[in-house]
Amino acid sequence: MEHDENLFHAALLLEDEDAHALLIERGLKAFVGRVDRVTSLGQARERLGKGAYDLIISDLNLPDARGDEAVQAIRKVALKTPLVVLTSSAALGDAVSAMRAGASDFIVKNFDASFRDVVRLALSRLQGVQRAERERAEATRDRDLLQEAIENSNDGLAVVTRDGLVRHCNSGFVSFLEGLGVTTRNVFDMPVATLERGDELLQRLRERVENLEPGGVWTTELAQFGDAEGAFDMSVSAARDLSAERTIVLWVRDIRERKRRDRLQREILSATTHDLKGPLGAISVSCDVLLDKPNPDDRTHALLERISTSANAAIHLIEEFLSMRRIEEGAFVMHPIRSEVDGIVARVVESFALTAKTRGVELAMSRVESGLLGCVDPLGFERVLSNLVTNGIKFTPKGGCVAVSICRGTGGVLLSVRDTGSGMEPSEAQRLFNRYARLTSHSRVAGSGLGLFIVKCIVNAHGGSIDVTSAPGKGTVFEVFFPDLPPCNERGEVLCLDFA
Repeated sequence: MEHDENLFHAALLLEDEDAHALLIERGLKAFVGRVDRVTSLGQARERLGKGAYDLIISDLNLPDARGDEAVQAIRKVALKTPLVVLTSSAALGDAVSAMRAGASDFIVKNFDASFRDVVRLALSRLQGVQRAERERAEATRDRDLLQEAIENSNDGLAVVTRDGLVRHCNSGFVSFLEGLGVTTRNVFDMPVATLERGDELLQRLRERVENLEPGGVWTTELAQFGDAEGAFDMSVSAARDLSAERTIVLWVRDIRERKRRDRLQREILSATTHDLKGPLGAISVSCDVLLDKPNPDDRTHALLERISTSANAAIHLIEEFLSMRRIEEGAFVMHPIRSEVDGIVARVVESFALTAKTRGVELAMSRVESGLLGCVDPLGFERVLSNLVTNGIKFTPKGGCVAVSICRGTGGVLLSVRDTGSGMEPSEAQRLFNRYARLTSHSRVAGSGLGLFIVKCIVNAHGGSIDVTSAPGKGTVFEVFFPDLPPCNERGEVLCLDFA
């Protein structure tokens, strides 16, 4: 019989009756690579001390041990090796007792035509149990490693119920709650007085925790009063759970150090670009002077044009960096005034109508209150809406829809841009407003990664907020709030101060 189904590499057989041993070895031959036989427990101890076996098969009646005693003695020498005991059909009770003593399985000595199939079944079952135990051990190890990583993370992570009750959390989340003065285990108990627009923030958090669809994510930022850099990124996601009770995961990250680090990077970038702009300007001007001289030969003229073009392109790139720097430093000044925002929305939607049509995307105004007034910088508001509409059109497939709405909210106006595009994962939504952020799924679409960063700048300067709700394959919703009382100075200006 061929070794066509080796379930085990090497087995040790404990059987003192020669006839039985021969029949058992024949039954095992197709499923075990090598079978070594001994006739007593003493010989078995010696073999197990020298050889490597992944299976032990033992009769319960040995010359020097019987029943449970034999099983216990083998287990002392080979604790983890699978042990199958052999018993007669009239002594099944002994097999059950042996299983309780530590045996892995049993085979009845019924040497008829079906004995080989019985052996196959027992060994296959045993191998399945081993595989399940290995997978369970690996899953347990991976779970423990993940739990340790989560616990040691500086970010706060919690599983909460729809009522805001924290079921599980790491020490980072405990520190987050304690830093806000929360003494309970409920995220809805955050003191709104210590947070900017705390009442509205808590209301929106409650709505998302209660209503977010499975697979969806909502991100926002918590800013503390009296601390210019006291801020947290917050993400709420609804896990894809088939059970009746949805699992809500709440993630927070302290971004104070990131703000400080980014500010330093911006200062270095500003100094570098200022230093480069002068020499490049001199190169450009010199080329223009030389190009104005009469009758340069064709090769010289082409080289001068190439130098001039390259220098101007570099200057343009530097100007973009410096513009971003001015925005971040607060040199980008806006003047919010009472404006008919519904008219601005209509104008922007009309201006993008042809682009949307060309791409096969429907662009619609789903809800726009007529005569709606908002206190916004008209150009800044238009730039925010234009950027969101542009993104919606770019990332929505043919046949999809981008819908714009604006209405009166509590203490301001609420602008919404909803698309039926590809959506995004929670991890992508968390870095959406970072400078130069480019999502992996959007890598083939042209863009600098600065658009949403600038949107965030303008909205924050107005004292507003921008929230994102998204789910893979279900599109994205941007909700932008512009308050009726933006933080204007005595000249009626708002400044972009820090948008890291």
